[in-house]
Amino acid sequence: MRIAYKNGNVSEDELFSTYKKYKCEADAFSAYGYRNWELVKELKATRNPQLKEKIERILIGRRSGRSLYANQDEINLKKLEAFKKDACGFGLRSVIKYMRKLVKRNKNPEAQLVLLMLETEFANLSAKKCHGKTRHLIYDRKTSLLLRMAGLLKEAGCKHGVGDATGKKANFIVFAYLPDGTQLTWHDNDYHVYCLYPNIDDVWDGQVCMNMQKILNYIHRRYLL
Repeated sequence: MRIAYKNGNVSEDELFSTYKKYKCEADAFSAYGYRNWELVKELKATRNPQLKEKIERILIGRRSGRSLYANQDEINLKKLEAFKKDACGFGLRSVIKYMRKLVKRNKNPEAQLVLLMLETEFANLSAKKCHGKTRHLIYDRKTSLLLRMAGLLKEAGCKHGVGDATGKKANFIVFAYLPDGTQLTWHDNDYHVYCLYPNIDDVWDGQVCMNMQKILNYIHRRYLL
């Protein structure tokens, strides 16, 4: 199209009309539910350069993340056991109990949001050491917390959304930011979560197995010092 425009075979109006059409198609495209080979098939089939670029970014994000996630579950489980004993000097369950009391007493929306983030990550980590039905039940709790979190993130004005680039066997990645702007991420497959969060063109900060530490650091500075 660009070459045809330069050669005078396409008018400026046609060029911009096609650009808008391609952009609309690319913006609307979601990789939710696509496996990599299906994305490659879409990449080869489309003539939309903007859609090609978007699919290529998604594929690169998925492939580059795999090596980083290779030993993530093992690292997370070791950290979880350490957090249970040492989190904020009290232990993880004591911190959760403290935050629950704080929310109940003060009705503070920010504290409620941070508590939801803490409980979401606790569920996320706890599920990794379980199997079968128990694992599914804990992940269901994580999904329920993510659904509740969306409204509080919006109310607090905290940046949040979902992105398609994921190095795990998950359909999308949830981006949620603490009130101080610290990035948190969770992988998820639930369609209701995907629909509830806005699309966001963010990039993972590359900090492996750090969600819980980031949340605890914020709690320590904001509520315990």
